[in-house]
Amino acid sequence: MFSFASHRRALHSARIALALLTSMIALPTASVAQSDNSPSRQALTQFFETGDTRYAYRQFGQPSDVPLVMLIRYRANMDDWDPAFLDALARERTVIVFNQSGVSSSTGNVPDTIGGMAADVTQFAQALGHNQIDVLGWSMAGFTAQAIAIDHPDLVRRVIMIGTGPAASNQTPPPNEGVFDVATKAPRADGKTTYSDADRTYLFFTEAPDTREAAQASFDRIDAARRADEPVTGEAVQAAQTAAILDFWLEPGNGYFDKLRTIQQPAFIINGDRDAFFTVTASEILYREIPNSRLAIFPMAGHGPQHQHPELIATMIDSFLD
Repeated sequence: MFSFASHRRALHSARIALALLTSMIALPTASVAQSDNSPSRQALTQFFETGDTRYAYRQFGQPSDVPLVMLIRYRANMDDWDPAFLDALARERTVIVFNQSGVSSSTGNVPDTIGGMAADVTQFAQALGHNQIDVLGWSMAGFTAQAIAIDHPDLVRRVIMIGTGPAASNQTPPPNEGVFDVATKAPRADGKTTYSDADRTYLFFTEAPDTREAAQASFDRIDAARRADEPVTGEAVQAAQTAAILDFWLEPGNGYFDKLRTIQQPAFIINGDRDAFFTVTASEILYREIPNSRLAIFPMAGHGPQHQHPELIATMIDSFLD
């Protein structure tokens, strides 16, 4: 049931986070340099088979009892993480990036529901020998992170959601007009990435002049780290993932919104105040509905704040996971 008290709590937290982060963010992300000793770039791609899928993954960082499993956005593969963000996270723990079933260098069928994606992540983690994980989901994969915590609670210790929102309900804000026209464009002609730099800026950063340098620096790091054996996702991936997003985000009958209050794990919700997909209100709703959660809203940031401020957000995540 909607509570004005809890809504005020969410608004108050968001405003505090906004004020704090405004004062904390002093250095441009463009100053982040990539070392030749980058653990994410040095990690070998490994493969293993379970069920009908041959999973591709990379593991790097410091040994830790509970690994951090990274779930990537719509139409992306594990090369679409900014290595500066991955390397910052890897200083304190084991980090695992991978392609879900049917994505890029992983075989199998792409799940066409968020619940199916959550089951796929669970199969991957358990087959790799992990009975408990921390999970970080960005964008569409933030939906998946919620579903894992709801459907497979024993697997997850802590949950991080970046640039995402709640499942369908009469309170869930709709997508911003026009964003899916850009998100569903055909891959760029050179086949190196899904989106042009202009579209990546619109989708994941902002159009503000003072963020363009950070955006280009992130694109340069990502593109320099790309590997030849990771193909850009194709039409089958896009079709299945689009179906999963529409069902979760726009069809209230999936039931996930009402189950948010059953999430008992500590949760960290991170977003930019100018996200092209999800409004600040969407983040506030997640914060209000998940009992043991915290919320950080980054000013002048878009759908991928972790790529705009990789060091700062990694430090905040480390504090949350510790």
